[in-house]
Amino acid sequence: MKKTLAILLACIMLFACVPFTASAADVMWNQTGTKTAPETVNAGTTVIVTGTYTIATTLTVMEGAEIVVQDGGSLIFTGETGRLINSGTVTAKRNGTITFNGIGTGNQGATFVNNEKGVLILDNGSLVSLSKNSQGFNYGNMKNIDRMDIKGTLTHQVQIPASFSVNYSYVETYNNQNFTTDYTVSYYIPKEGDAPLDYTETSSYAPVGNADITVPVIHGQKLYVMITPEEGLEGDWCDVGRMQLTAGGQNVAVTEHEQIPNDRGVFCITPANALELGVYSTSYKDLVKIFKIMLPNTEAYYVISKDGDVDEATVEYGKFFSFRVVLSPDYDKSETYVYVNAFYMEPDEYGYYDVTGPIVDEGMATAGGVQEDIEIQVMGVSSNESQAMMGSLVGFIQQIISVIEEMFSYFLGLFDGLGNLGA
Repeated sequence: MKKTLAILLACIMLFACVPFTASAADVMWNQTGTKTAPETVNAGTTVIVTGTYTIATTLTVMEGAEIVVQDGGSLIFTGETGRLINSGTVTAKRNGTITFNGIGTGNQGATFVNNEKGVLILDNGSLVSLSKNSQGFNYGNMKNIDRMDIKGTLTHQVQIPASFSVNYSYVETYNNQNFTTDYTVSYYIPKEGDAPLDYTETSSYAPVGNADITVPVIHGQKLYVMITPEEGLEGDWCDVGRMQLTAGGQNVAVTEHEQIPNDRGVFCITPANALELGVYSTSYKDLVKIFKIMLPNTEAYYVISKDGDVDEATVEYGKFFSFRVVLSPDYDKSETYVYVNAFYMEPDEYGYYDVTGPIVDEGMATAGGVQEDIEIQVMGVSSNESQAMMGSLVGFIQQIISVIEEMFSYFLGLFDGLGNLGA
């Protein structure tokens, strides 16, 4: 008996040491019915829908809450007051359906989905439909939206960045000077019946201003964004056509604006979700479009570009640059060594050094053109007089070496003869 009590006591103590975790039970909606009173799904609660429910009121899903419409389950939002306000997660599983069947046109009294900070997930085989008279307002994330049957109006909220500045502090840019360039951001959403957009006509665009703004873009509509540098020299030196835009953290695809002459920093996207636009790159190497190249010029030699520039030359990003080294008459017997960004280069058959691509660890690329600042170094140049003196000195040293070799050979033969006498 004592042994049994001891074992029982040990078990009680063991279970007492195990932490107890309470979990809220899932709420099952497995009947068929109509909900007419406003309902809220609070954080930590998961509603499993396997039946068919008509929602003629406001169903609010709080952040941290979840609704899962299972296979065969259905939610039908209807009437002027039936609506979903989602800050949590709403998932339509395979063969589950969510229908927004509103009454009315163009006002929030009609049925709508208001996806605030929430996520609306459409599994393969599920169906979420927005009828002709229904509205959707998406501030959050709709996954697999291509599986949604949209006959009504679904509006995505897109945040566009305000004007911004870029401080170019790279010391080799623009004659070793730093400067700041201000950019303005503007946007344009074409409406039905609008004439084709002239992408370079800035009057078509609405300025964003000094603070980020959020604009509504109907699903399927295009949104044009233009980034423009300030007028003046700084703007002339910056290529906004090579600036990159991000949408939801992803680079805007080139195919979206491949037909646009993008020399004004114009981007076009067709939002399929709520997005936050941003600038992908504002670094010097991505924006500067003209490189200034200093051409060395001394009494011994000068460097001249293929276009005839001396002292300095400019080259556009992506273009080839060629130059040659001209020795002064008193230095023309030198054997020169030319380096570009510390990379040794050989001239072509006409004496030109061609910069055809970026300088990399393995050497110079053969395509792509200039993509960085260029520094030219010429080494091995000395005057003809110095070379003559050096040649005389070398000749004198060679003569001394020759005499020493003869004397060494003489004494070697003499010692060899003395050795034969001893024999």
